[in-house]
Amino acid sequence: MTATIRRGTILDLLTRNGFVDLAGLQRQFGCSEATIRRDLDQLQREGRLRRTHGGAVLDGHRERTLMMRVTERVEEKQAIGRSAVQMVPDGAAVGLAGGTTTLQVAHCLAHRSGLTVVTNAINVAIELANKDVRVIVIGGELRKETYELVGPLGEPAASQLHLDIIFMGVDGLSVEGGLTTHNMVEARVDRMLIDRANEVVVVADHTKLGRKTFAQIAPLEVAHTLVTDSSADPELIRQFERVGLRVMVARGDAEGIASGNGVD
Repeated sequence: MTATIRRGTILDLLTRNGFVDLAGLQRQFGCSEATIRRDLDQLQREGRLRRTHGGAVLDGHRERTLMMRVTERVEEKQAIGRSAVQMVPDGAAVGLAGGTTTLQVAHCLAHRSGLTVVTNAINVAIELANKDVRVIVIGGELRKETYELVGPLGEPAASQLHLDIIFMGVDGLSVEGGLTTHNMVEARVDRMLIDRANEVVVVADHTKLGRKTFAQIAPLEVAHTLVTDSSADPELIRQFERVGLRVMVARGDAEGIASGNGVD
């Protein structure tokens, strides 16, 4: 298990339980106390937890807000956004779920014209305001953690729509857990939008891969393509490809994409 996956799992445990202890993490990961301490120290430096005697706490946060995440791995997410929009044909109806990576997709779509974008994320809608793009916002109650509108108010409108392609951000993506997020109500809205789309594209940076968070959006087989960044673990990519998921790796340049077995 890589350090990235191990630290992501630690954060998932913190989100679920509010606390982790050194001994429990050692048993779970089968590694030394020194390794776990380094993981916790690094996560504390990143502002993701607070160290305590014998473990760590999430410092009162059950879910990290969008504003906390928006400045993280910006270059990787920009590369993913540039690569993802190359999949959008002219005149398409495009779904955009919430999240900091889908926001980068929206930023790139803002330079296109003649598209229809459907979203439940108000920050995505604002990104596309005053652009040559038709924007439809699915209504509901605002989740301040993610700037997404959720709940039953938007379901009747969403059920009448048809999307050519949807870009789905996730908190975790794994073969076993599929597409996952932290909130059950948010997961329901995301699944509803997925069910209205011909093509489902997951946009996720490398820290989301191999993770399984609280609420399943959908099993992995609903997704057609994953667009991730060049720091993705090659073994995880091979796992996804073995079950039929197309994987595209966005490089740091504006056009570079590796697809399929092109991963080093």
